[in-house]
Parts: sequence; structure tokens; C-alpha cells
Amino acid sequence: MAQSTTNLGKIHVFPSETLYNQFKDIIADNDLALLKDDGAYIVAALLERNGYVKFSNGLILQWGINQPSPITFPVSFASKCLTVVPQLQVSGDSGNMSKNRVCVINLTVRGFALELPQSTYNYIAIGI
Repeated sequence: MAQSTTNLGKIHVFPSETLYNQFKDIIADNDLALLKDDGAYIVAALLERNGYVKFSNGLILQWGINQPSPITFPVSFASKCLTVVPQLQVSGDSGNMSKNRVCVINLTVRGFALELPQSTYNYIAIGI
């Protein structure tokens, strides 16, 4: 498949709306202007069955479905994984929660393992 390129121009990041308003008339039509505020915004994402979202403030949310244990995160956390919450997909006697317990072990910035690796489950992980 042939690749095509588009001239997207320059990306201008303004620290305030006041500065943006001063320069908006001279920004080229094919340039992109971004207004940086104090809020967090998405800087990278993999929106798939096993994916993640990275925010500008360092927060990373990751998720996965039906992976064999041990699990490798789609992207490593920069400094630490704060928590992983697995959820078993239970069929049959789901009323007896003592049969449905799962324990996260060997948690690192790169992944984790489960004590019940034969189970079908989903997970969400939060870290920085």
C-alpha cells in the first residue's frame, strides 16, 4: 500500500489563551495550535482489546481481556503500578463468591500474575 504524506505545518503550543489570541491571526492554515492548560490531556493511546491511555500528567490507565498469566502490560508504567483490579468472568454458580476469588501476585511496572491463571478474566490497572 502506497503511503501518502500531508504537510501539517507546525504545532504551536500556547501556555495561555491570552498569548494564543495575540498570535492566532499569523498562524498558517495548515498549522495546529494547542492551548496548554492545567488539566490533563491524552498524549498516547492504544484503544484495543488490550490497551492503554496515557495522560499528560503521567497517569496511565491500562486494561486487558482474557490474557494468559503472567500478563505483560501493553506499555510499562514509568515509575509504579498503583493497583490492578482483576474481574473473573464466572459462569454457573456465580453466587458463591468464595469460589470466585483471584489474587494479583508479582506486580511490577511491566505486568503481573494471577493465582488463578486458568480463569477467564478482565483487568484494569492504574499507575504512573
